[in-house]
Amino acid sequence: MWQIQTPTVDPKESPASGQSAEKSQLIGQWGQLIGQGDSESAGWTCRATGGKSGIAFEDPETGLTLCVDNVGSDPLPTSDEQYVCGDSWKIDYPQKTGEYRLRLSVRAVHTSPTRTVWEPTFSLQTSLLDTDPSLELTAVGRFDQELPPELPADVSVSSIRPADGNGQLLVLLGPLDAPFTKHRSSGNRLDLRIFGEFLEKGVIRKTRPWIIFDRTVDGVSPEEISRYCDELCSTPLPLTA
Repeated sequence: MWQIQTPTVDPKESPASGQSAEKSQLIGQWGQLIGQGDSESAGWTCRATGGKSGIAFEDPETGLTLCVDNVGSDPLPTSDEQYVCGDSWKIDYPQKTGEYRLRLSVRAVHTSPTRTVWEPTFSLQTSLLDTDPSLELTAVGRFDQELPPELPADVSVSSIRPADGNGQLLVLLGPLDAPFTKHRSSGNRLDLRIFGEFLEKGVIRKTRPWIIFDRTVDGVSPEEISRYCDELCSTPLPLTA
């Protein structure tokens, strides 16, 4: 389930102009996924403040973090309205001074004491006539070559482990996203670039990777990776982000 926590707000600071105190408290909040009654599964977090802080999916136990940022010198839009709907956490990043508006919907597909599978859906839209926004998904560690030799067509799997210790982070991209993702990984850095093509005013563009964190010694087996890929390919894209 979701545990949404709001940051401590200095009572001397008044809400931003045009915002209620309750809405002001939501700005910069973060969500934490709590396991099914097992304290050992707590700790996976999604920080979704945007702006200069970016967006991050984290496992403090293994030290693995997948960061989501804007490609280029401009920061991501800053989060505004946030709420939980069903099993999904919805965050809106309005277009104020940047090139685009971003919406993010996050849900947990599977969770256990040693593994969680996130499904974030990113949705971009712009009010400008000529933009080509791009997001980068990055992580640092050591690349893992133990991947299935055969995967479904047009599916991409990237895997990285901590420099020391146990754990694994995988990013799965389905056939709607993998062909349009640029793989810029090198050395000990995982770097995936999503979107990045011309975005016409008023058009909504979506991408939906699956992010898997594992805390075991062996990590996610090739057979399990194949099953996750099949499940991703058969899961409909959310209508709203």
